Amino acid sequence: MLHISGHIMKKLSLILFCCLLCILPDATYAQSGTAGNLSWSVSGDTLKISGTGAMPNYVENSTPWYNYRSTTRVLIEDGISNIGDCAFYGFRNLVSITIPNSVTQIGGWAFFDCSNLISVTIPNSITDIGLAAFYGCHGLTSVTIPNSVTAIGESAFSDCTGLTSVAIPNSVTKIGDRAFYKCTNLISVTIPNSITDIGMGAFSGCGLTSITIPNSVTTINPSTFSNCCSLTSITIPNSVTRIGSCTFLNCSSLTSVTIPDSIKIITYGTFGHCKSLTSVTIPNSVITIDQGAFYNCHRLTSVTIPNSVSSIGGEAFYNCTGLITISIPKSVTVIGYSAFQGCTGLTSISIPFTESPIRIGGFAFSDCIGLTEITSRATIPPKINADVFEGVNKTACKLCVISYSVAGYQNAEVWKEFANIKAIGND
Repeated sequence: MLHISGHIMKKLSLILFCCLLCILPDATYAQSGTAGNLSWSVSGDTLKISGTGAMPNYVENSTPWYNYRSTTRVLIEDGISNIGDCAFYGFRNLVSITIPNSVTQIGGWAFFDCSNLISVTIPNSITDIGLAAFYGCHGLTSVTIPNSVTAIGESAFSDCTGLTSVAIPNSVTKIGDRAFYKCTNLISVTIPNSITDIGMGAFSGCGLTSITIPNSVTTINPSTFSNCCSLTSITIPNSVTRIGSCTFLNCSSLTSVTIPDSIKIITYGTFGHCKSLTSVTIPNSVITIDQGAFYNCHRLTSVTIPNSVSSIGGEAFYNCTGLITISIPKSVTVIGYSAFQGCTGLTSISIPFTESPIRIGGFAFSDCIGLTEITSRATIPPKINADVFEGVNKTACKLCVISYSVAGYQNAEVWKEFANIKAIGND
């Protein structure tokens, strides 16, 4: 007869207990409980929350039902007034959620990273969709926002990569920063006339093909449509008085744009890396073309700079290899460093006569290897560094100046390096 010692029996009992825990993991956790004035329970794959009043706010992974994040369905019963912060944070198996009409607010990070959530009906009672409320819900394909909502929170639908369409009602006045950031399959959105504020990076990285900004908007914030690589057309109304930096950065499919005459500054990097942009109309309201405004716009063949512009910023047209000719108006007093550097297709430039000497920054026209003619109507040769025309063939490139200024250019530093200085009329 086999005898088992008490010591071995204890070990076997412990092993058996651990095995039971593996088979029945939920047995170690309470399957119901309270959360403030609310109660919750789990039955099968459904988490039910009931009661009246507000759901508490939580930080990530701290809800009393967090151990049941493998549930596929959440049922919130009528009487609950809000969904708390981080309420269902990281519920990656969640497929559907029922939100009653008693709920008026969806808290921050409420459904953060619920990557399998495929549909959600937001009731007409909701007025506020909180910070990052549906961030990373990759399974969502469409969202209808009810006309009770007045604001879409910061990053509310960021990284919802499956989202293809969204309806924004006329009740919404503000779209928060990065609200739809990196919704790569979002190809269409209608922005209603009620919107007055579109947040920074709100649609950055989306799959949008066209966009119409309503005339209720006065400012387009920085990076709002940056990296929208499928965007081919944009309509900007005259109500817009400021376009923020990098607003259309890397919109590589954008072919043309009309800037309204309400704009005074084309800010830093606004159209940088718009590699399909072939033409742009700059209105005579613009006084400054800022740094990198059209940086790396390879297919830009022509641009008209109006007499209102006084400053062309550094790298403003850097590496615009398709640009053929440029005429700088007499209103310009500053051409920034590397403003036209690397414009290899540029064959001619015209520098105007100005009342005060024009300032030309370092490398302003360097590597413009296609230059065959430079016309300068400045009676006194502008003082420039040796690098301004670095890479330009000064033997082949003709320098045309006012007849009585020829001697001045022939003796001026850098300018005298041009072998072919020709006189032109002073008209």
